[in-house]
Amino acid sequence: MGLKALLRARAVVFLALLSLVIAGCASGNTGNNGGYKTDFGVDVANKTITLGILTPLSGAAANPIGKPLTRGIEVFFAGVNANGGIDGFEVRLVTKDNKYPDTQEQVVQYNALRNQILMIAESLGTPTTFAIKDLATKDHMLVAAATLSSALAREKYLVLEGTPYRLQVENAFDYVVNKVGDKAPKTGIIYQNDDYGQDGLTGYKEAVAAYGLQDAGQQAFNAGDKDVSAQVLALKNAGAKYVFMTSIPSDTATILVTAAKVGYSPQWILQSPAYSTLLLGVPALVPLLTHNLWVMGQGAIWGDTSKPGMVKMLADVQKYAPDQKPDGFFEAGYAYSQAIYAILKKAADSKDLSRDGVYKAFSTIGTVDLGGIYPPITYGSSGNPNDRVPSRDSQIFEIDPTQPTTVKPVSDDFTGTAAAASNF
Repeated sequence: MGLKALLRARAVVFLALLSLVIAGCASGNTGNNGGYKTDFGVDVANKTITLGILTPLSGAAANPIGKPLTRGIEVFFAGVNANGGIDGFEVRLVTKDNKYPDTQEQVVQYNALRNQILMIAESLGTPTTFAIKDLATKDHMLVAAATLSSALAREKYLVLEGTPYRLQVENAFDYVVNKVGDKAPKTGIIYQNDDYGQDGLTGYKEAVAAYGLQDAGQQAFNAGDKDVSAQVLALKNAGAKYVFMTSIPSDTATILVTAAKVGYSPQWILQSPAYSTLLLGVPALVPLLTHNLWVMGQGAIWGDTSKPGMVKMLADVQKYAPDQKPDGFFEAGYAYSQAIYAILKKAADSKDLSRDGVYKAFSTIGTVDLGGIYPPITYGSSGNPNDRVPSRDSQIFEIDPTQPTTVKPVSDDFTGTAAAASNF
């Protein structure tokens, strides 16, 4: 072989090796490192696991929902890391502003994170999470959804963490009919005109059929609308006695103020993300929130030290976020991080911290005890969407500004007949 031929052969080999290196970078550091199977977001040498968070840090949902919920996750994993991490791995969180409800920004930020992280610890918002579900499937990326849209139960890599919106609506009207004893009442719903609202609407329609409600109207609005008078007047004129509201806190305020202006005061029933303690900071809203208004939800009251999980949460707050005020979304972020921890711990114990290994851990995790902060959640292993709905129970709360998180229960935790029978 001549010199030129030899150089050409070496160049071909070099380019082939270079292409393999580039391909390796694009698909993650796949391999068996230190006894662990890994691909993305795990550094065995430095013992770190990197998780992503996509949440609103700006816009109307940032202060009432995104920031406190994310802080709950941060505080939980600060406690985990201070106590040895997950089998010695420190958990690192990389947070991006998804500017909810901007679905395009969600995709941009997902793509910015996708090759850096093992899984997503929080994807906040229904339309935003829908925007990345196909990408997550392609990437085998497990996504902990900070949304309770029941439709996401059909997605293989989405992790629901609580009772879906659809079942919250069904439980609300089970309470009206079977606990309050108001048979065949006139009812209505006002809902955000997107995937989030559609899940509430689906539950409402199922409740109408299941409990023999008299449907007085189904009114949609767009997130951020300043004028909802037409929708409110339609419900008033139709005589709706109970009105379910699928909204976020800023729109809840607009609807309540509009109803007050036209002298309409039905029994409002709010989807769980529709209320925030920050609303009580507006004096004009206080009488509207504390009269004829229920909030769907779950969980222990902040400070209930009969729950071991609450004791630990309060201790972690004292250590890592002493300025944190009682907040239901912080509590949710902290509590449901226990499910993420359990999945990662199971994967680490099996020495498989690849994305497929994390999915395998999730699909076989079974029941996760949330320390009493919330009821236990259970995932089945069949792959049937019904097995991906972790809970079906609800509690009903009313607003009480004297309580730590400004709510107090008016019902025990229960599962209505419609929610128990719903299929996904």
